[in-house]
Amino acid sequence: MKKTHIAIAVVALAAIAGGGYGLWALGMNQGMEMMSAPIGGANEGGSNEGDGGQVDPSTWNIPQGEAATRRHMESGIKAGDVDPETGLAVQYYHDPMVPGRKFDSPGKSPFMDMMLVPAYSGADSADNSSVKVSSRIQQNLGIRTAAVAMGMLAPEISASGSVQWNERERVVVQSRAMGYVERLNVTATLDAVKQGQTLLTVYVPDWIAAQEEFLSLRKMKGENLQPLIDAARQRMLQVGMNTAQIRQVEQSGRTQPRVAIVAPRSGVVTELMVREGMTVQPGMTLMEINGLSTVWVQAEVPEG
Repeated sequence: MKKTHIAIAVVALAAIAGGGYGLWALGMNQGMEMMSAPIGGANEGGSNEGDGGQVDPSTWNIPQGEAATRRHMESGIKAGDVDPETGLAVQYYHDPMVPGRKFDSPGKSPFMDMMLVPAYSGADSADNSSVKVSSRIQQNLGIRTAAVAMGMLAPEISASGSVQWNERERVVVQSRAMGYVERLNVTATLDAVKQGQTLLTVYVPDWIAAQEEFLSLRKMKGENLQPLIDAARQRMLQVGMNTAQIRQVEQSGRTQPRVAIVAPRSGVVTELMVREGMTVQPGMTLMEINGLSTVWVQAEVPEG
């Protein structure tokens, strides 16, 4: 009984092994036939014709490329010639397993046991180093192409800088006498002013005595008073009054203890050193005004 069971098991194992080998052999034969078969309806000569009859070598498989190389060897076709089968010029021959090496003549690959494969001009697979993007991916990525044209580039440079005043247009407003600032019409720097505009009003006590003396001498009657009047007018000049202010005292016949200081030019106030109620001294700088007809821009522009 034991010998019978062992014999049956041996026969079963042999049958299973034989069946597995048969399936493996069948699969190998079918795979070789698929590799050798033309793709997409290619004919035996290695051409792939569509509806219009035009051959597209980019759809060939390796056996089709090897068949084309053998045909080129028989016809004497090499790189640069036109293949009559495809109507395309041959760029070079290469081994698909070693795509970096290119050959000018058809033949057997020096690297593998196979024939070289031709690469054609105008075929999608002519140059493996090129990059091609489908229209769908171009649309998704937002890629746009344009024709190359000669032109002049206009680069934009962004740099930080500052605006500087033209020092030639700067004027200084000073006090000519000691007094008190009663009214200030300019309260902040960068305020715009116009020429002749009243900037501030100063009360000058020292002017009152000189003006009263001058007015008193003018009212007196007698001989040889003109030298005294001239001396009183000179004292008004010494305390800081100008000829226009002295003329105003003569015409009005009243003392003028307040002086209105006006802007000597149009521009903006760049410095303000006085406030209402402050005491000012002769020669004291009250403010600075700069014109706007010319300004300087200083910026750090990178080289290159």
